[in-house]
Amino acid sequence: MPKLDQRYQLPNGRKLAYNEYGASNGTPLFYFHGSPGSRTEAALYAGEELLQSLDVRLIAMDRPGMGLSDFQPNRRLLGFPDDVLALADHLNIERFSTLSYSLGGPYGFACAFAIPQRLHKVGIVSGAALFTEPELVKDINEGTRNFLTLPREKPFLAQLFIGMMLGVMPRLAPNRFVAQAGSFLPQADSSLLATNPALQKGFIHTVREATRQGTRGAFHESLLSVTDYGFRLQEIQMPVRLWHGEDDQNIPVAMARYAAAALPKCEAKFYPNEGHLSLFKRHAEEIIKSLVA
Repeated sequence: MPKLDQRYQLPNGRKLAYNEYGASNGTPLFYFHGSPGSRTEAALYAGEELLQSLDVRLIAMDRPGMGLSDFQPNRRLLGFPDDVLALADHLNIERFSTLSYSLGGPYGFACAFAIPQRLHKVGIVSGAALFTEPELVKDINEGTRNFLTLPREKPFLAQLFIGMMLGVMPRLAPNRFVAQAGSFLPQADSSLLATNPALQKGFIHTVREATRQGTRGAFHESLLSVTDYGFRLQEIQMPVRLWHGEDDQNIPVAMARYAAAALPKCEAKFYPNEGHLSLFKRHAEEIIKSLVA
């Protein structure tokens, strides 16, 4: 049975929340959610039956300010690996793999850079989010563009936009929220979302959970996505695996191809006719199996 809504107090007093799914004594795999997202997102793609069959213990964390994790003012991307290590030590896990999805991708890169000695494998799905590279940003969809650029360029307007889109609509107008999200997605994603009520329900739930403390966590995550990471992909010395849909419009495939070329050791797989959601939903078993083999 999953262990839900766990909270660990870090040495600095801040609380870190996480869920555990799958086999309690299985191969450990840390999951880094998208944004706005939460620890509950993992269950949308990695079902309990799949994790049990692969003997995987999946630990899905809330990043600071998201879900049940305490907000951390002025945090930086390279502070996240410290949280991961603290939780791993708390759970008596010495070595583990990581699986990052969507805007969780930069946090996977950060761990590959900062804590390679503790990592077995690093996998990033639809998450080569290099929004710090201006030439790669031109093809993103309007919704993603607003989420990323407004906090830096027009912070007051961004707070209103994020508050309405992520704080109000998922709670008061969930069907409209799903429809609006789907309108920015390619055919592979929008058709999947429209025909899968469970995915719709889970999507709404994870966004509601992400903003249960308000939207300042999501606002800060947006800023971090367009702020210098503190390292370059070329400095990552451990192997990184990428999976990316060629029709992805949230994080365009050009970003993943750029990352694959920049990383010294990278194994990348690109999928024609797959988008941002559909890739992970349809290929979760293949992806997870490769990270725990």
